[in-house]
Amino acid sequence: MIYDLIIVGAGAAGLFAGASLPYPVNGLILEKKSAPGRKLLMSGAGQCNLTHGGSIKDFINHYGKNGSRIRSVLYRFNNLSVIDFFESKGLPLFNRDDDKVFPKSLKAQDVLNILVESCRKNGLQFLYSTLVDRLSRNESPVKDLDPSTVLYTVHCNGRSYTARKLIIATGGCSYPTTGSDGSIFPVLEELGISVGPLAPALVPVYVAQYPYQELSGISFQSAEVTIKSLKNKDALLLTHTCFSGPAVLNLSRYGQPGDPLVLNFYPLKSEETIRQELSQAIIGNSKQLLTVLYEYFNQGSKESPSEIPKRFLEVTCMRAGIDGAVKASKTTPVHLKSIIRLIVHDEYQIQKLGGFESAMVTTGGVALSEICIKTMEAINYPNLFFAGEVLDIDGDTGGYNLQFAFSSGYLAAHSALIENF
Repeated sequence: MIYDLIIVGAGAAGLFAGASLPYPVNGLILEKKSAPGRKLLMSGAGQCNLTHGGSIKDFINHYGKNGSRIRSVLYRFNNLSVIDFFESKGLPLFNRDDDKVFPKSLKAQDVLNILVESCRKNGLQFLYSTLVDRLSRNESPVKDLDPSTVLYTVHCNGRSYTARKLIIATGGCSYPTTGSDGSIFPVLEELGISVGPLAPALVPVYVAQYPYQELSGISFQSAEVTIKSLKNKDALLLTHTCFSGPAVLNLSRYGQPGDPLVLNFYPLKSEETIRQELSQAIIGNSKQLLTVLYEYFNQGSKESPSEIPKRFLEVTCMRAGIDGAVKASKTTPVHLKSIIRLIVHDEYQIQKLGGFESAMVTTGGVALSEICIKTMEAINYPNLFFAGEVLDIDGDTGGYNLQFAFSSGYLAAHSALIENF
C-alpha cells in the first residue's frame, strides 16, 4: 500500500500537522514510544503553555540567531490562529497575567486529546513503538502515478511503509525519555540531509559555591539575570543545586563554563537608592534587621509585589556576616552595603550547564538551509517536509517553542497536500 501521507513523530509538531490537514487522507503517524504527546504533557508543568499573547511581530526575537529566518512561518499561522484552532475545537483558553496562553482547564491532557482526535478524524492511523531506522526514496513504480513522482519508504524494525508525502516531526534530543532522543538525526544524515551541531537549550545553570541548597523551591517573580552582558528579566527559581526559571533558562544558550553569572533579585530600584532608603530606615529602629529588610523589599507595587522572601533574606544576612535577629539600628554601614550588594549584584562563575536530560529544547538540528521556509519542504528532496524542534530552531520559554511547532506543522501539512499553497 502507498499512503497519501506519513508523519514521523507524535509530538506537538507532528500531531498538529495531522490535526490541521486541509482534508482527510489515508495516512499514518509513526511514534517510537507507546503513547503520543509525552513531551507535550510535560509542557507548562503539565498545564500546557500553548503560545504567548501580543503581536506575532514580537515573537521573532525569542528564537535566538534564527528567529528572523522563520518570520514567514510564524506569520502564516500565528498565535491568534493557534488560539482560534483550539477554541473552535471546544477548548477555552485564557491569557495569564504574564501573557502566557493556557487552556482554562490547565490540563495538557485536554490539548493532547483534541490533537489526537483531530488526527484520527483526518484519516491518520497511529502506529506506536515504531522506531524509524532508515529512510529511502524512489521513483514511483505505480502505474496510476506519474513515473517521476518521488515516494518515500520509512523502514522500521523490519517493517516498511511507503507514502507520497512524508513529514518528519521527531523533535530534538531534549527530555530523551519522552522519545525526543535524537535518534532520527543519523537516519537523516544517511539520506543526505545536513544536521547542525546539537546541544541542550533552556537548561538550568550550575555555579561554583552555590549557597541556596536549603531554599529549593523559592522563586522571584521578576529577577534580572546577566550572562556575557546579555540581560533577561523574568521569573527566577532556586533549586537544591542550581538556578532555574525563565530568567536563567532563556540566557543559558549563551553561557559557557567559566562565564560570570550576575543576579539582581530586586531590579525595581538602583543599588544606590536602596542603600539610601535602608540607611534611613534603620536609624533608631528597634525592630530586627530581618523584619526591616522584609518590610522594605515587600512594600508591594504593581511592578514588584512581594519580591523577596524572608527565608532568602535570612540566608543573605548570614552570607553578609550578620545575624538578621539583631536590632536594625545596630547594623553597620559595611554590613548593610554587603547585604544590598548580594541582593542586587550577586555574582557567580558558571560551573556547568544542564544536559539533554533537563533541557526543554535542543539547539541545532536540520539546517534551515536545507528547507524552503515558505513550504517546509526539503529543497533537494521533493515531498519531504519538516516541522518543529527537529529543525535548527529553539525558542524562549513562554509558549514560543510550541508556537513554532504548531506554525511549522500547519505549514508542512498544507504545503504537502495543497499544490501552490
